[in-house]
Amino acid sequence: MTIIKSLDEVLNVENTVVTIGNFDGIHKGHTKLIEEAVKEAKLNNYKSVVFTFENHPMRYFRANSIKNIIVNEEKIKIFKELGVDIVFMIPFDEYMTKISPKDFVKEILHEKLKCKKVIVGHDFTFARNKEGNASLLKTLGKNYDMNVKIIEPIKIRDRRVSSSYIRKLIDEGNVSEIKDFLGRNYSIEGEVIHAKKFGRTMGFPTANLKVDDKLIIPKNGIYAVRVYVKNKVYYGATNIGYNPTVNGKSLSIETNIIDFDKDIYGEIIKVEFLDRIRYEKKFNSIDELKSQLRKDVNFVCKKYVYK
Repeated sequence: MTIIKSLDEVLNVENTVVTIGNFDGIHKGHTKLIEEAVKEAKLNNYKSVVFTFENHPMRYFRANSIKNIIVNEEKIKIFKELGVDIVFMIPFDEYMTKISPKDFVKEILHEKLKCKKVIVGHDFTFARNKEGNASLLKTLGKNYDMNVKIIEPIKIRDRRVSSSYIRKLIDEGNVSEIKDFLGRNYSIEGEVIHAKKFGRTMGFPTANLKVDDKLIIPKNGIYAVRVYVKNKVYYGATNIGYNPTVNGKSLSIETNIIDFDKDIYGEIIKVEFLDRIRYEKKFNSIDELKSQLRKDVNFVCKKYVYK
């Protein structure tokens, strides 16, 4: 798979089938678009292309207006798994805010990408001020013998799959329902960093995670998780919150990995959320907290480790 990070880098691109979008999360609706593009490209001996942005368009206008569901590195990994030939992951910048729908189709899709077919969702918008939509794309595409296919939304339990709904589920800590819409469990990756080591003093050592500050984090609470460390899989209990029992002041993401005692400071690990066990609370004593932590770990063991 080829990754192109600037339109200026485009050289000798062959005939393509293109799908366009931010693809935040790459949920089941996004996956359908991408799979359709890959299938159409193979049928016609074209190249499949995902045209997306390295930064969320909403963050261009307001820096902290939205949190990402997925980091770009994970996006690229999933695109590759889906069989995409070329990924255009370009900056959403001033040029993208000013280009007209007509010029977007002519200069980018036709001249740069040599696009023969475009596959987009029913609510697709593009170009300056979102002036372009799927219907206009169809009309403009006729000028360049460019076929446009519009994919209807996927619904699960009468609810449309969307990034906004998945964000809502994450915000609410409803991680057990996310898989139905995202197509996989929600997960975050980050570096294991040194912290105050309160967990270790209580007999529950934790891996404290530093994650991308643009990434959405589940609601404060205790979660059953699957943990990936150096290609090995473990289970654990993750606390997201402020550690009120010990008067914590800043948000932390810390995981007690079951049956694990290795030094992994500085390592990048992945935490996959399976279930929300409980909300975070302030306990009356350290002993009461330790008792609850044992219950949390036993819950994970019974449901996932020793089932």
